[in-house]
Amino acid sequence: MRARLFIAAILAVTLLPLAAAPASAAPPGNDELAGAVVLKLGDRVVQNTSQATTNAQDAALNEECGAPATNASVWYKYTPAVGRRVVLDMTTSNYSGGMLVFRGAPTTNSLVACGPGLVGLSVAAGKTYNIMVISDTDVNGGRLVLSLKQAPPPPRVHVTIARRGLAFRGGAARIHGTYSCAHGDFTELFGTLFQRAGRLKISAEFYKEIRCNGRRHKWKARLVSPIATYARGRARAKVTINACGIFQCRQDKARRRVHLVSAGGRSGQRSVPPSISRMEHPRPLVERQRHWSGS
Repeated sequence: MRARLFIAAILAVTLLPLAAAPASAAPPGNDELAGAVVLKLGDRVVQNTSQATTNAQDAALNEECGAPATNASVWYKYTPAVGRRVVLDMTTSNYSGGMLVFRGAPTTNSLVACGPGLVGLSVAAGKTYNIMVISDTDVNGGRLVLSLKQAPPPPRVHVTIARRGLAFRGGAARIHGTYSCAHGDFTELFGTLFQRAGRLKISAEFYKEIRCNGRRHKWKARLVSPIATYARGRARAKVTINACGIFQCRQDKARRRVHLVSAGGRSGQRSVPPSISRMEHPRPLVERQRHWSGS
């Protein structure tokens, strides 16, 4: 009797690890194109992609985009009933990633857009767009939050220049005005101030980064000419505001004669003009999203 109990106890201990072993996690159903999840306009989906995989086909499709990695790839698809402009956004996910969008069967030739975080595209009615969502780092996925929404309207911009400016005893000048900007992701404000002193043409430039939140703001700029000093009297000012959204860029310009009045103190003392770094050719997001930055 004791021998039988001893044998039964040994068998129980031997079999216990097998019974307690957890089942291995499986890749999600949309790990491959055949299981692509259907998206509709306005959808916001949340998915755990930490068990998703990647393969040589993902790497081949990424050849034109140049994403640093194609880890944890999962597939979605969208077939619009009418043509429109849409935005795919995964920026609120808890890992770094992006999307590759193909019109029809995924090939390097059917690629229509790709990029990190957020992708905008114009879609045609009745056409199917296959979307590969990836992790672009060594992190193998995580909590994916993906939304498909209508594209925002084009940027709205407006800029003004005040009638009066300041001419400091040190030779610098200051002008100011107002601006408003809405629906812009890449924004800039820059301008020039020109004054004539006999045959001498005094000119300087400025550049400022600005906010684009739909509100009216004040701007001011200090200008130092490398040619000569500004003085009280008439001058000509020109200011431009640029804003680029997902699909379009918008620009507004203001020109006017400015009367420079004397300012007390030497806060405008001349010095070496600061270097100006601005967008040479502002472009909307859709013209910059055929590849990852630095690829």
